[in-house]
Amino acid sequence: MLFREKIHWVTLFTMIVAFGWYFINYPWQVVDMKAGVWATGAMLLVTAIGIIIVMTVATAFFAIRAPGEAHLKEDERDRVIHSRGTHLAYYPLVIGVWVNLGAAFYGLSQAGQINLLLATVVLAELVRIGSQIYLYRRGY
Repeated sequence: MLFREKIHWVTLFTMIVAFGWYFINYPWQVVDMKAGVWATGAMLLVTAIGIIIVMTVATAFFAIRAPGEAHLKEDERDRVIHSRGTHLAYYPLVIGVWVNLGAAFYGLSQAGQINLLLATVVLAELVRIGSQIYLYRRGY
């Protein structure tokens, strides 16, 4: 397994765990109150710090184990895989933006809008990372 593919696997796992924790433990009973915005900010801070720590440790670990792979320049295959993954992530992102616009006009609370926007971005990232892993596994 290549260095970039390993990093994608760690990223996918980390995002699922971190944002799974976020959305499961979010205090949904306060989403319509001002406290919902503060809860969102505090939980996002914890989530972001956790992701940064895990990704830094994992990247350092894999780079130390295979320094030659870590320093390889991106080749045409990597660029194509990145481009296809980004292309596939565009669709859930656009649909999510339209859903967010509709929710804003419908009167969704500020914290609700933030969480819906966050869910949109997370879903698009999971599609991007997952498709890139699939393409690496497929041998593109």
